Amino acid sequence: MVSSGYISAWADTKNVIAVLDLEEGIGYHKSYKKATVVNYVYEPALLNYDLEGEYARIEGAGIRVIRMLRDGLELTVQERTQLIEFLEMHRYRGRYADRAEVRVPGVAMMSDGAAKDIELRLGDMTLLTRDREPGPKLTELGLEEREWTVWEVDDIPTGDGAVMLWGSSAATGADCVSVVTFPLSPTQLLLIGDELPEGVPFKMRLAMNCRRWIVGKKGTLNFKQAAVIAAERAKERAEGPA
Repeated sequence: MVSSGYISAWADTKNVIAVLDLEEGIGYHKSYKKATVVNYVYEPALLNYDLEGEYARIEGAGIRVIRMLRDGLELTVQERTQLIEFLEMHRYRGRYADRAEVRVPGVAMMSDGAAKDIELRLGDMTLLTRDREPGPKLTELGLEEREWTVWEVDDIPTGDGAVMLWGSSAATGADCVSVVTFPLSPTQLLLIGDELPEGVPFKMRLAMNCRRWIVGKKGTLNFKQAAVIAAERAKERAEGPA
């Protein structure tokens, strides 16, 4: 559910990364190729659309551009556009990372006029709702024309919520987002737009933004925190809105 070609940058020489699974409340070490895999998660039960194929195309182009940025190469407008599309996909998939096993009952109207009880999978829900998501879309913010900077950092994690938008809640539209951040590797952070204010608790904010998966280098994640976070979120769901 988190692109393996992307999180490979956090792996050691044996291809192993550290993972916090916030849904199961556990931490573990595993190959980056299998760390966040949920089989057939994007395969629709009802709708006839190759969502996996679409994601594979976006990942292929986006990860190539990520590697260029890691190597300090300049990007064309087309390459920036490809990475923005990857970031939008990563961000959107991240919103549903903790809903892989959710099934939603519904009724389908067949071509002959008959009604049929159905059970929608995540792939169906993704296709039906992705044009109705709240908040600005990255592809509509003109990010390819903003300043792109790569910061050198120390052992930052990543995860399904790694794409983060920062700005003022008082503004509207594209103006409400002053900078978009995304970890390129454990030691490189991409900033699109303005700089982050000093003293921002970046690692904590990233962890809060992840729905299920947090990924880091071996020795950089506290596995006990997975159970703590999972318990807190279960309590919040049980109590409901205030």
